[in-house]
Amino acid sequence: ETIRKIERAAPLARSPSCSISKWQFGCVEADALLSSGLETDSLHEVKAAMPVSGAIAGAWMASLGFALRLAVRRLEMAREKQASSTAPWILWCWPRVLAGELGRPSAAGLMRLGLDPARLLIVETARADEALAALEDGLKSQSLALAIGVFNEIDLTPARRLSLAAGEGRTPCLAITHPSSQPAGATATRWRVGWAPSAAHPFDAKASGNVRLRLQLERARARPQSVNLSPLLLEWSDETHCFAMASGLADRASETRVPQSRARG
Repeated sequence: ETIRKIERAAPLARSPSCSISKWQFGCVEADALLSSGLETDSLHEVKAAMPVSGAIAGAWMASLGFALRLAVRRLEMAREKQASSTAPWILWCWPRVLAGELGRPSAAGLMRLGLDPARLLIVETARADEALAALEDGLKSQSLALAIGVFNEIDLTPARRLSLAAGEGRTPCLAITHPSSQPAGATATRWRVGWAPSAAHPFDAKASGNVRLRLQLERARARPQSVNLSPLLLEWSDETHCFAMASGLADRASETRVPQSRARG
């Protein structure tokens, strides 16, 4: 009890990243959906769009990919505000069954995105309720830049507990849930995300370019007028670590190219 009082008396001394108020996409159109960016003391849900072909694993990857890119954005802002040279921590919690089904995070892949795998704390549990408890404890610790949980679904009571813990610890939480499960309650926002054809590569016509995602805001507690508008087609840059609206000209580049035989004629 004495240690707990000491920790709660000086949380910012342990984790300057917790005081960060802005968490944005870096894209004007996407940031306009939320007046002040994603709340950094709340629970946010990410769900993949249901695939037409029924390939659920691929849909999961869309929501995971989007969440990890939001994590990159969060860490970029944490580094700007943090006084110490120590990089902030991210907590990742999920049950073992999902880890076996979806595959564990790749260190090389995380590095390519801009996430240092050495700063990722992974908690893998036998049961989903144990992972939820670990996620809640991590949020209350006030020592994280971000907490991420991956679950098939989150019932109302645990969702409320996570939301309260995020507020108490002033730490944001991303909950990635099954595409077809019921939405979690007590969330500040809920995002529906799906893959889109990648951009054209600037130097190699046979290679894929920047990743593109189709994003829709399904819930916004603080800004309900932004809900269920037309989806945004966003493009992620591995160089700038920002989202941007996908260029329509890039999609039509192949259509406007003159065939070589016609050009000769």
